[in-house]
Amino acid sequence: MILMLVSLVRAVDPRMLQQGPEGFSVDFQALDEKKELTADERLLMKLREAVARAGSESGYALGIEPAEGERLAGALERIEGMGAWAADVLGMSRGLRRRLVRTTDAHG
Repeated sequence: MILMLVSLVRAVDPRMLQQGPEGFSVDFQALDEKKELTADERLLMKLREAVARAGSESGYALGIEPAEGERLAGALERIEGMGAWAADVLGMSRGLRRRLVRTTDAHG
């Protein structure tokens, strides 16, 4: 889920990704202040909520629409091409992309 979040942040506005002493964080202030969000921004907010729930719930469903799955798969593919990734991270990303596409195909 974190990989999806980071990939979408990079697609929406890379400046939201902040490096701090404890690692990276995402600054959602600009989106919190917007009156109207783009489709990618709404999806990013949905991921934000899911990540917050993941820390407090044992099971949860993301509930993404087919178009959102396609955008997430595309964002993951773009981030895969941005540098050298560990084999396990790359495998996880590709597996997630396959699941996102399969989910999209099942709804389309």
